[in-house]
Amino acid sequence: MRDGGEFSCEVTGFHGYEQEILSLRNANRDEPETLAYLDWRYRRSADSPEPQVFWLLTPERQRIGMASVVFRPYWSNNTRVQTAVVGDISLDTRWRGRGLGQALLRFMTEYLDVHFPQQPAFVIPTEAARRALSKVGWVTSGTLVPHVYVLDPTRYVRALVRSGWLATRIARPMRAVERIVTRLRATRDGSLHLKDTPDESLLEFARGLPPPGGAGRDLGPESLNWRYAQHPHTRFTFARFTRSGETRGLLVFEDSTLEQTWSIYDLAARTPADLRAMLTLFVQRALAAPDLVTLRVTLDQRHPCRTHLRTLGFIARRHDAVFQVHSHSGTAERLAWCVTQGDKDT
Repeated sequence: MRDGGEFSCEVTGFHGYEQEILSLRNANRDEPETLAYLDWRYRRSADSPEPQVFWLLTPERQRIGMASVVFRPYWSNNTRVQTAVVGDISLDTRWRGRGLGQALLRFMTEYLDVHFPQQPAFVIPTEAARRALSKVGWVTSGTLVPHVYVLDPTRYVRALVRSGWLATRIARPMRAVERIVTRLRATRDGSLHLKDTPDESLLEFARGLPPPGGAGRDLGPESLNWRYAQHPHTRFTFARFTRSGETRGLLVFEDSTLEQTWSIYDLAARTPADLRAMLTLFVQRALAAPDLVTLRVTLDQRHPCRTHLRTLGFIARRHDAVFQVHSHSGTAERLAWCVTQGDKDT
């Protein structure tokens, strides 16, 4: 690619360019990262292609922009396929507003079409990246909608009545009703087991999960271990739902102490009834936890779990992100994608 005969693009691998990736990434992010994080972020599975890093260069060969692709296993029409997950899109602030970011993303898209024509591509972009990707052929396939369950309504009531004492008096019976309703909904033959690491029975359940239909991330043992158990910063908790001694569901969440919330990243169950029972027990466990205010889960607007969340009392908020897809054949654009917060591998 050339822009007025000055700027060019190139593609490299990850290894050997770690420090340049880190420097450019950190210069364009509010929170800096480490080389240990990059090693985790760019780690590939045994059957995936090598990560690809796309660079924007000045005439002096200075790298001022980048975007990366790491191949992750997804299901597409019941076939497991390594999908090009795009991330680390960065452009030096001094060069923005000149169409250079769009030129870089066009170069990346054309390269994927030529060299990885069988691999669909997926991204959860920023708004600026979304606009640029739309102009080079990417399709916005859905929105990501936060769902919130209020465990302790005190702070919300206080905003209305302007009195801490009165808010506490009003919120206390509301919490009591929540507990009673959740207890009545809970299954009598099911239980929820929480652990800091995925045990073998949970991994075996994940190994046997059927394809989601349409398109969705593979939740097999390798993906679960990499995404959650091996994350360099965030500590996740694994919930295993059992009924009559058999594992019937899994749920992965983050305990955000400062925000006083539990955020669900991924969930799956053998049947819709198992999913409802697992979520009910999870809400019941959260209601008994001290100082917890909300539960949160982000899903695409067509996710099959949305109905169960509404039934339990989760409130859907305005969407706060979108996801885009691209494929050389056009297949990815026609599929219904099943997306959660776990698809954003950060």
